[in-house]
Amino acid sequence: MRVELIEVTLKLCQSVMTGRGPITQRDGVLVRVDGGGVASWGEAMPLPGWPGADLSATRKALEAWATDPDPGNLPSERFAHGAAELALLDLEARLTGRTQAEVLADTGPVAHLVELNALVSDARAAAAAVVDGYRTVKLKVGASDLDEEMAAVSAVRSAIGADTRLRLDANGAWTVDQAVGALIELEQYDIEYIEEPVVGIEALAQVAEQSPIPVAVDDSLSSARDQVPASIAVVVVKPMALGGPRTAYAAAHRWIDQGRKVVVTNYLDSAIGQHAAMSLAAALSVAPQVHGAITPALFTNDIAVLPPIANGHCLLPSHSPIPGELG
Repeated sequence: MRVELIEVTLKLCQSVMTGRGPITQRDGVLVRVDGGGVASWGEAMPLPGWPGADLSATRKALEAWATDPDPGNLPSERFAHGAAELALLDLEARLTGRTQAEVLADTGPVAHLVELNALVSDARAAAAAVVDGYRTVKLKVGASDLDEEMAAVSAVRSAIGADTRLRLDANGAWTVDQAVGALIELEQYDIEYIEEPVVGIEALAQVAEQSPIPVAVDDSLSSARDQVPASIAVVVVKPMALGGPRTAYAAAHRWIDQGRKVVVTNYLDSAIGQHAAMSLAAALSVAPQVHGAITPALFTNDIAVLPPIANGHCLLPSHSPIPGELG
């Protein structure tokens, strides 16, 4: 088995505004594994400024593993672990003629259609998403003062009507007191849940205990082994940030067994990582949810092609994406 590491930089088509500031591009490392006459792919793209994200540390860990790519001894650094784990999952899928989801689920059921939420920036985009068939939309908040946030959420709710679910994501922009006050004000808009109103699992638990809106943990998960307090109702799983799809699959089942809602999404990944997220969502068909796994046309020039979305659903492809100019 031979491993090749390839540096990549992908420009976003549109800047993504978060509570930590704008994201305009993604930098990372692709992992190509050649074995059994086929090539498979993984990727590592830690986001600067996010907890535990350090591309130089990820790169060093992958370089060390590539010199002796033992499938039973993956890198301990979580983004490097995720990249190697995905490449090996993809290798097994290609060698056995199965999808990544089928390998993850083993003998369990796999969904062939995954329902997704639409990430929207304003009321006009939200209305367009509903016309396109989405039944759930997600709006980023936390970058403006509360009056502006309230106006934006109100406008989106009016645009999508009462029958469409509305999710919010604050990316940890508030303090505990600010979050509790904001969520009390926002309750009137029938919010399904809010992701990361504050930073840190303990702070999220404090907010969740006082919030009329369910609270979701996302970026505050430092590993798939984290214990999530009972007051936190939703766990957002990004497989490429938690150590890879196999690791995330096991963790997701643990959280589901604890009574949590588990929603799978991507980490602003390339097509390689996004496909892995969708595969994880499909493999969790025993606990179906509206996920956020696929964002086509995220980059000006992605490294592979993602399946299209129709009526808010994505069809799981029969094979993993193959990087065009890199394959």
